[in-house]
Amino acid sequence: MRAALLFPLLVLALAAPAVAGDNLYCGGAVRQTVHSDLANVVGELTLEYVAENGAAGGIMRCGYGYAAEKCGDHATANRIYDRCIAAGHVGAMLWKALLFENGNGVPRDLARAAELYRRAGESGTSGYATLGKLHYATALLLGRGVAQDEAVARRWFAAAAAEGDRDAAEFLRTGYHTAQRDGDGRGVGTPPGK
Repeated sequence: MRAALLFPLLVLALAAPAVAGDNLYCGGAVRQTVHSDLANVVGELTLEYVAENGAAGGIMRCGYGYAAEKCGDHATANRIYDRCIAAGHVGAMLWKALLFENGNGVPRDLARAAELYRRAGESGTSGYATLGKLHYATALLLGRGVAQDEAVARRWFAAAAAEGDRDAAEFLRTGYHTAQRDGDGRGVGTPPGK
């Protein structure tokens, strides 16, 4: 009987949405019992701890930026991404570019987003460079943060497609891709048949 009552409560607790400051899922503020004694922090794997003290360039540490963003903690995500970008982590460049595009925790800055996409695209880092090329091509096509230039955009799309990006190949084939969508769910370019 007791187990039957506890199970629904456990399910409800696990199904609760994660919110910034929720220590169970999203960390919470680092609290120290003794000033400057990092050994006394409450949970050294909190997102805030990683933002301030984690190894800057480790891919696992940089992944905490994604977790912070998904928890709605834009400030922590930005601090983590900044540390990771300074250490040369290309994946963090792509995530930070998205924050600039959307204005999450930073002023909306399409030029800085486009610059990060370009840097990622030129990095030569497997996977991330291809994605950077696709997003930079899209910025060029739409004139988001850079001068609109369809011819140069097509070269970036072609480079991404040559590396296996399906969205870039779809754009070259049809003039449309859905790797980025607007607020109404529309992709980039003109949908086929329209």
